[in-house]
Amino acid sequence: MHGVETDNLFVDLNWGFDHALGYWYDIVETKDGEELTIEEWSSTINGGSRAPILEFLIKYNLSEEHRSLIALDMPL
Repeated sequence: MHGVETDNLFVDLNWGFDHALGYWYDIVETKDGEELTIEEWSSTINGGSRAPILEFLIKYNLSEEHRSLIALDMPL
């Protein structure tokens, strides 16, 4: 998980691997205690390609180790 906070707005970037969902990520915004899912993706629900989660990790400059594991199709 990676988060950014400004004023009363907090954005969580979450990602991982789950046996049911496959690779997944979501972006959740919390403002004044209210949560709103901005975007969510799963390789099982949205298609088998790992490209979207790699693009997500690259776009937000997240874990290089996780990028490598996903590229090798290994669980996080």
